Amino acid sequence: MGRFYKSTRYGRYEYIEIMHVRQFSPDDAERLSRLIVRNLKLVNIRDYSPRVIEALIPSHTPERIQDLARNGYTLVGVDGEVIVGTASLDGDRVRNVFVAVEKHGNGVGRKLMAAIEAYALDRRLRRIYLLSGLTAEGFYRKLGYEKAGAIEHDLDGVPLQLIKMEKVLTPAK
Repeated sequence: MGRFYKSTRYGRYEYIEIMHVRQFSPDDAERLSRLIVRNLKLVNIRDYSPRVIEALIPSHTPERIQDLARNGYTLVGVDGEVIVGTASLDGDRVRNVFVAVEKHGNGVGRKLMAAIEAYALDRRLRRIYLLSGLTAEGFYRKLGYEKAGAIEHDLDGVPLQLIKMEKVLTPAK
């Protein structure tokens, strides 16, 4: 991880921390759970009802995050000592892509997805997919994912609308 100073428009310099990506550690689970729940409550609430958001929260406990990490490949984006994002690959499915609300639009998600895609290519996967919420569909389209269908998932009686998106991976030349 590196640091640098950037000149502002007014001739002052501001300190900028460069985010790096690393593999998940069990010590990250609590912080990731809080980051995800905060995203659900502040961002996803724009597209989903409070009932849906509350039904999603139990899927993102520290224990569930650790289970996913044990059975798949989970990355975290770190800015200094602060976790600012996460993404996982479970077989050929991308899961749990979340970025700290204050870091949206700063390339954190893009960098995490690039690392997940590189890992998938290393595993000889040529196509990966994800189930996007309504909120993130545009983000994934910008990364080259294409809509492959709509899915209604049942969260203990609460319907959740998702969009299946796929991407064909091509090795770098």
